[in-house]
Amino acid sequence: MQYLINALSLSLLCTQVFGFLFNFNQESPQPPQPYEDKFLNSDCEGYLCPDTMECVGHAKDCPCPFSKSQLKCVLPNNDYICISKPASHDEKLNAIYDDSVKGPKAKNKGLRDCGWVLEAFKDQL
Repeated sequence: MQYLINALSLSLLCTQVFGFLFNFNQESPQPPQPYEDKFLNSDCEGYLCPDTMECVGHAKDCPCPFSKSQLKCVLPNNDYICISKPASHDEKLNAIYDDSVKGPKAKNKGLRDCGWVLEAFKDQL
């Protein structure tokens, strides 16, 4: 009987020690909600953008996830790609890339902007 009590005591002690060391008794953080769950729980009646969860009319209308530092380049097939804005010390050039209309249409030689992307898409590089 004493052997059984000692074994139970040791088992309880080990459980408490391992629980303390490995946080068995604490709640684990919730995993991020999958895109499918967010989509199914959304009130969006149009297209729900996967990167931003923005509700828009069509997939091509989705904004870039980091609009302050990215350009949205629309491709001839109406798909789009978001790229980093070209780095430049030229304030006029930066103003063009910061403009939501002019930036995506810009094509400056030697810079990887939307003009460069369109050339690459057309296999002209």
